Amino acid sequence: MLSPYRVIDLTDERGVLAGQMLADLGADVIQVEPPSGSSGRGVAPFFADRPGESIYWAAYTRGKRGVTCDLEQPRGRDLLFRLLESADFLFESSDVGRMAALGLDEESVRERFPQLIYVSISAFGQTGPKAHYAGSDLAIWAAGTPLLMTGDDDRAPLRVSQPQAWGHAAADAAGGAMLALHARHQSGRGQHVDVSAQVSAAQSTLAQVLAYQLGASEPERFGGGIKVRGQGLRGTADVADGYIVLLMAPGPAVGHFANHAVRWLVDIGAIDAGMLDEDMVTYADRLAAGQANPELFPRLQENMRAAVASRTKQEMLDISIAYDLLLVPVLTVADLAESPQLEHRGFWRDIEHADGRIVTYPGPPLQIFVGGEPFGYSHRPPPTLGQHNAEIYAEIGVDANELEQLNEAGTI
Repeated sequence: MLSPYRVIDLTDERGVLAGQMLADLGADVIQVEPPSGSSGRGVAPFFADRPGESIYWAAYTRGKRGVTCDLEQPRGRDLLFRLLESADFLFESSDVGRMAALGLDEESVRERFPQLIYVSISAFGQTGPKAHYAGSDLAIWAAGTPLLMTGDDDRAPLRVSQPQAWGHAAADAAGGAMLALHARHQSGRGQHVDVSAQVSAAQSTLAQVLAYQLGASEPERFGGGIKVRGQGLRGTADVADGYIVLLMAPGPAVGHFANHAVRWLVDIGAIDAGMLDEDMVTYADRLAAGQANPELFPRLQENMRAAVASRTKQEMLDISIAYDLLLVPVLTVADLAESPQLEHRGFWRDIEHADGRIVTYPGPPLQIFVGGEPFGYSHRPPPTLGQHNAEIYAEIGVDANELEQLNEAGTI
């Protein structure tokens, strides 16, 4: 798909996913690191048999080639410009102002390469009163509002457990780069794609980000286990081997699913068959009119909690499918690794590392078919530090003598 295009990827852990997504689509992505290695190589978790080797960095640099280059040195910046002569994209995620201090800001670079698509990933964007603020994952979630929706609603919010704000920003950067490429096909000129992780985080809340503008109250939190909302039951519930997510509520929108739950509870003998006469679609309205027993639905909720507690996640999934319930198991990482669905779709890919190890990686999140056949997937392993220096620099005219000089000067 993107095999004619080259990406120069200067990102660290804050944006490394963006280039990897383009690599999965066939682009030639060159990961550029300082000679001492990217800070992303220090991000946990690490391979159990190789302490200090980052699984995070490996997962998001597979499919790329890698070089080292000290952009603090004039010769390093010259090398970068030579790389950019054959490039279509430049991705960077440095602190706002650093690229300008090096003379590598978007305006300076695109003055020399007007066709280049320059992609910046930062905490709050390249402009504005917060542009120079530091942005940790927690700070971005707090500034973007997803933090407001996590945890129990009777206490302070909780941070999202797995850092992912920068992942949202990087994915938006990859999408923005594709839009800019489309525009370049029309105009012949590149663009500056300026991605704010704060905005990406806000967008991840979907319609909730519009709540204030539309006059709605603060969004509800659903963390902390199964909750009663009005007359409904929703949240996570305990089962024999973990948790399920369950929604059972009366009303015209979802009451028919509650009727299905009643049918299952009757079939297994957990409640009396007379409950089949209680239509959960109309129960809330009848309750408001004083025509329904207010104790009926709370008892039904307790019956449901008791019924699921002795069953496994797989049993409840089978029951959900058979009875058409609003229910789904909460998978563990081990469950995901053993998922028959992912195995059938060939999601897991074995990649041989430079040292001969075979490591299983998750594949691309989508399948693309060209002429009825699935699009190819790169099995290139994550590059070791400076692994492709000789190969890539030779492509831009650096001979063996100059390469040695660059090594001795610490430029690469």
